[in-house]
Amino acid sequence: MKIKHLLVLAFFVLLAPIMVTSCQDEEIEPNPENENIINSEIALVSLMQSTSAYDGSVDDIMDEANCLSVNLPVTVLVNGITITINTLEDLGLIEAIYNEFDNDDDVLEYIFPITIILNDYTEITIENQEQLQEFIDECTADEDVIECIDFQYPISFSMYDTNFQVIDTVVIGSDFELYVFLQSLETSNSAVVLASLNFPVTMVYANGDTVEVNSNQELEAAINAAEEECDYDDEEDCTLQEVSEALQDCHWEIVSYNGDDNFIDFDLVFGGGGALQISEGDLTEVVLGSWNLESTDQGIVLSIEQLTAFSQDLGGDWLVVDCADDRFELVRTVENTTTEIVMEINCDDNQVSCDFQDVRDYLVACPQIPALNGYTPSFTTFTFHDSNEISTLYENDLLYSGTWDIAMIEGELKVFINFNGLEDYNGEYAVVECNEDSLVLQKGEDVLVLTQQCTSDNPFECFSNTEYVICDNEEPFNDGIATFDLYDIFPNCSNDNIEMTFHETLMDAETGVNALTSPYSNVVSSSQTIYVSATLAGGNTFEIFEVNLVVEDCGQTCSEQDVDAFLLDCTWNVVNYNGSDNLIVWNFDFESSNNIVVIYTETATIDATWTTSQTNDGVIIEFSNVAGSDIQAITGQWLVVECEEDRLQLHRENDIMVIERTCD
Repeated sequence: MKIKHLLVLAFFVLLAPIMVTSCQDEEIEPNPENENIINSEIALVSLMQSTSAYDGSVDDIMDEANCLSVNLPVTVLVNGITITINTLEDLGLIEAIYNEFDNDDDVLEYIFPITIILNDYTEITIENQEQLQEFIDECTADEDVIECIDFQYPISFSMYDTNFQVIDTVVIGSDFELYVFLQSLETSNSAVVLASLNFPVTMVYANGDTVEVNSNQELEAAINAAEEECDYDDEEDCTLQEVSEALQDCHWEIVSYNGDDNFIDFDLVFGGGGALQISEGDLTEVVLGSWNLESTDQGIVLSIEQLTAFSQDLGGDWLVVDCADDRFELVRTVENTTTEIVMEINCDDNQVSCDFQDVRDYLVACPQIPALNGYTPSFTTFTFHDSNEISTLYENDLLYSGTWDIAMIEGELKVFINFNGLEDYNGEYAVVECNEDSLVLQKGEDVLVLTQQCTSDNPFECFSNTEYVICDNEEPFNDGIATFDLYDIFPNCSNDNIEMTFHETLMDAETGVNALTSPYSNVVSSSQTIYVSATLAGGNTFEIFEVNLVVEDCGQTCSEQDVDAFLLDCTWNVVNYNGSDNLIVWNFDFESSNNIVVIYTETATIDATWTTSQTNDGVIIEFSNVAGSDIQAITGQWLVVECEEDRLQLHRENDIMVIERTCD
């Protein structure tokens, strides 16, 4: 039998302490196939070395150099805050500090000396920033490192003598052991032996998929396929989630359209619900559309659809070919014609959380009470019509009309008001604050606050039969008796034109007698029904509403340690928020090391903060920094009133939230 490939390996290397295990008694087929013999000169060995090389990209948030990594633990100063990074999971602490403010300069400083690890596992002690910077400046992405595929350990090599007798089995348990073993192939110069990798071998791709290979040829093909995918990923440099978050962060300007200035300086605002708005310069008209992201075999595709204009030029499916934090390159090919767009992010200090459609919907939803520099005319409302007309009855006797409009100009949302004869309110206003019940506009030094005055044909629309739940926090505890502030039953209903009285019986409510005083202590333990008579001011029109007063034992049913353990296990969802499941799409992943709770959907991710504390009333869970639409409603302190391993009921004043756990 003619052997084409010889493994030249100093026999003492087999006995050297390179973290391998010798199993000489294991019986292996004594005649290895020619194609499965390896030595340092064949391409497969080089690929295996690249696969097992040290991946320096795991801590790029610290050193921005993927050909080296900082040995842990290490102490750093992040924006002036001292933290110790003990594990790779602790890198989230750095990201949390970086994300705390949008407009600051993020600075990371090391407490020297530190140790860096190169791709070949060499460790070097670094004494100062200048020495570290020299390595970083010379550092480029190591093309010999393959990050997208790994060996599933352990693997083993059979070692033969020249008579094809097994003399040893070398068991490899890690990338480091494999790298050192393969390195030894290049340095051995005596004691000729033969080696072959024992198959089958399982390879693991970055996405978790596995493939079983049964020969050198299959192994080489699997690694090459993964290397090509790695090259593509490096060029793309963004995940679907990162692209989605970046698009919704501030607004984007088109700086190049096929290399020319078509659409240059056009602003694109990508809304969280898939809404898209486009404007240019001083245009007062905004083009509306929709957007969506999808991960395909070719890469991440941005689809722009339903445009009211520019559909031929900007609509369609755009492949993200280059992705950075502040710059995207997009390519679209239609009928062999390729179009390229370059967009750059523009985060304006004046940008507000609401977008074009939010403001327009707010203005036309209801009449607005205007307050210009703190002055509100009597009996005055501005009515913004869908037809872009505006009207008002000023000071109760002067009628004015005119026009209004809204536009995105150079990334800033503007509202235009033009009354015929009411010049004090006319002009171009920037939207500086957007709240649920008020809109703040500014023109120079003038500030105009618009507050909705929404009315209905039913004056009692705000009221309903309901349940009012409070905790039994008064001595003697757990007796089912508590004190209720009855006027808190309908906290969001206006009392300006409705008079409320409270009664223990329906007959008393209907006849308007024996009204209860507030605060009120229930007379029936745990649960009692009372009746609210809501009467329209200045008349005899009224309606009766049934309210169930409930006293709960909100004492401690779980310790703080129990609640922490429950939350840190698996994923949680809000299944009930004041009777609605609108927030159930948000997933909660509680982390212990940095008190970060990652709140995410398929298209959005928020890094918020959570803490627990033990009080006399029970365990308090507090959420903060919840910067997201709808989900920000959970911000604040919540008392755990019901505690089970996979279900927690939380109360905050009149709000009730139920969260449940899901374990895959």
